[in-house]
Amino acid sequence: MHFGVPTPVIPAMDVDQSLRFYTALLGFTEVFRSGTPPDYAGLVRGETTLHIFACPDRKIGEWTMFRVRVDDVDALYVTADAAGIVHPSGALAPRPWGSREFTVVDPAGVCVTFWA
Repeated sequence: MHFGVPTPVIPAMDVDQSLRFYTALLGFTEVFRSGTPPDYAGLVRGETTLHIFACPDRKIGEWTMFRVRVDDVDALYVTADAAGIVHPSGALAPRPWGSREFTVVDPAGVCVTFWA
């Protein structure tokens, strides 16, 4: 039995705002959107696919997190740091479990950790 790559479905108080965040600041490409204004959308970058759904409760976003493995965590960190989206406690650092990683926070409060 083969398991594929999971697709996180993440909350957004404003789907348009989250789309701009992931495309402009993290280099994702929008592949679809549903509704006007959008209430669901999909993004892709490399092998990573994200879906975003409209959710008016910020608390849900603040309790959501996921991790994405990347080839060049250093280059992405430079971009994220320059954009001011790195979590205050999420600077690039080696972790006891063997990865080097950093964390960003999206407009809905979702924490995304990028690691290598």
